[in-house]
Amino acid sequence: SGYNLRFVSRLNIFTWLKMDAGVSLNYNNSTLKDAAVTKETSPIRTSLAKSPLLNPYQYDIDGRELSTLAEVDEIGVSNPLATIENYEALNNNYSFTAFMGLEGTISGELSVISKFSFTYDVLKEQIFQPNRGMELYYNQEAFNVSKAMNNDLTSMYNNTYLRYDKRIGNNHRITSHTGFYMLTNEFQMDWGLTKNAHENDQYRMLQDGQNNLREIGGDNRNWNWISFYEYLNYSYRDRYLLTASIALDGSSRVGKDAINTVDIGGSPFGLFYSGGLAWRLSSESFLKNQAWLDELKLKFTAGKSGNDDIGESTATNYYQAVKFRETVGLYPAILTNDQLSYETVTMLSGGINLAILGNRFTASVEYFVSTTNDMIINTPVEAYYGYDYLIENGGSIENKGWELGTFMRLVNAQSFKWDVSAYFSTVSNVVTSIKGDRLVYQVPGAERVNQVGSPANSFYGYIYNGVFTTQEAANNANLYNDRGIRYNAGDAFFTDLSGPDGSPDGIINEYDKTEIGNPQPDYHGSFNNSFSYKGWTLSASLHFVFGHEVFNYVRYQNERMTDLDNQSSHVLNRWQYDGHETSVPRAVWEDPVGNSDFSTRWIEDGSFMRVKYVKVSYTTPGKFLMFKNAEFYASVNNVFTATNYLGYDPEFAYSYSQLYSGIDYGMAPLPRQFIVGINIGL
Repeated sequence: SGYNLRFVSRLNIFTWLKMDAGVSLNYNNSTLKDAAVTKETSPIRTSLAKSPLLNPYQYDIDGRELSTLAEVDEIGVSNPLATIENYEALNNNYSFTAFMGLEGTISGELSVISKFSFTYDVLKEQIFQPNRGMELYYNQEAFNVSKAMNNDLTSMYNNTYLRYDKRIGNNHRITSHTGFYMLTNEFQMDWGLTKNAHENDQYRMLQDGQNNLREIGGDNRNWNWISFYEYLNYSYRDRYLLTASIALDGSSRVGKDAINTVDIGGSPFGLFYSGGLAWRLSSESFLKNQAWLDELKLKFTAGKSGNDDIGESTATNYYQAVKFRETVGLYPAILTNDQLSYETVTMLSGGINLAILGNRFTASVEYFVSTTNDMIINTPVEAYYGYDYLIENGGSIENKGWELGTFMRLVNAQSFKWDVSAYFSTVSNVVTSIKGDRLVYQVPGAERVNQVGSPANSFYGYIYNGVFTTQEAANNANLYNDRGIRYNAGDAFFTDLSGPDGSPDGIINEYDKTEIGNPQPDYHGSFNNSFSYKGWTLSASLHFVFGHEVFNYVRYQNERMTDLDNQSSHVLNRWQYDGHETSVPRAVWEDPVGNSDFSTRWIEDGSFMRVKYVKVSYTTPGKFLMFKNAEFYASVNNVFTATNYLGYDPEFAYSYSQLYSGIDYGMAPLPRQFIVGINIGL
């Protein structure tokens, strides 16, 4: 639940001075459920791991079902109903924004413009993980857990520039923006966690926990950014177009000795630029009088931009507090890199814009090549450093692809119109350089790799060839795992790719892992239809993504057969006797040979098509009551999905980090929404 208020005004203070101003206030209050990979508190993970033979409610001595929720079972799996009814997670978000813009005219061609904004955002979360029906927490240390977190973000923004707009005769026009951006952010986060070693779920607040089991922490970060820029636009007869820009960006995030920067006053600044050329052929004399042609334009752009999204403190040496018994100490929080710098992207693109038949048909085709240099990577370091990795610039990625956008008005009658639009994009992605030619990262249940010649953040594991159906087949293969345990009948058959000397050695280990899937789609797009009849409009949108692989972590948990957790019905096809033809390995307690190791067995095609929405609306032709007009609408979101993916939803996002892209950790699937509303024109 929540609300959104917004007020906007435009004032002409003087004939030479105008002002835009406004404020907005947003509030959202929501109740959340855990979507983490653990089965302690996640309703989805817990319900899949729980035995279907167990009732979520208790029974009395006469065998009658009670309304009291059942406790955690004998093998330590939480009651799924308890994770829904007793687990509490409250989220409150407040956001206030005030903005103002001033435009002053100095002369006919010259004006000064300044835009300001102030944002204050507060996020409060409270979580209670109960005891009743739930597995014990933190290695059986706590019966229940209370958590609280407060986030405060204060942000101020200013963009001030001189605008010069000059026409020279009838042929030339020059537009210039000269100015600076400035952004300041102050972020503060405080959190507390308390563990209770007693079973009473009535104690739910932080102050109710035991003193020796309390934890507190927080964060206080500032991020400042400034950019001095020049933007220039020149056109000749609106036929030949030239754009150019240059910017000097300074950021508090980069290191004091950041590589590939310009030193100004002892501070590192990134130098970035862009330029573009366009030729409007439709304005040439040999095409100008073609009535059917509205626009035909060739365009080319090139540029270099910088990304400083590396964390506010990554390049700064700072300390964190640590508690040991009754003593508090300090330790260096990070392995500092003073040379940490911008991740840069160099882009080249060329394309065509076309519009014909009174703009009833438009199309845009563009080919692009972008290269990311100085990529931010986590480089593993030796254990004696006391850290797992060093964050540094050390890689390059190349992206190539096409983008196509079209619009068509198929019917343009006075009272009836039919519009069709479509978008299509295809991208190929490859790592062109990386420190050591390969970097492998661990994530829950899987490994990712960045290696030269492969797509970025590819899945990394074994090639699964099925199951040894007979002992004879296993003997002929004569394979062992890295612990010296032999693969026998019913075990997984992994490809023995290599060994220490570069040749297959009969041992399945790190030398046999390879790229086994690309989470980046080959192409994606959308197809939209809109039908209008008088005041009525019917619209629909189809979205599609094809050619990418995903790791189904939920299926991995439900089919690996390594413990006493409930498994999916697919494991009924597991290998059970010599000669049994199946693709599912045998069930072995704790899986000593590694049949469930990360491999192509768990990789699936994530392609899908989805009807995103269908909407019908009616707009009044004139006034509605005291208002200018009104639009009444009803819509259905997430109408239909076609996919071969075995998970709940092929469209998911566990984290903004690219390391988790393409991994389905069991997030709740998108719901189908039915919406009815009204828009009123004032």
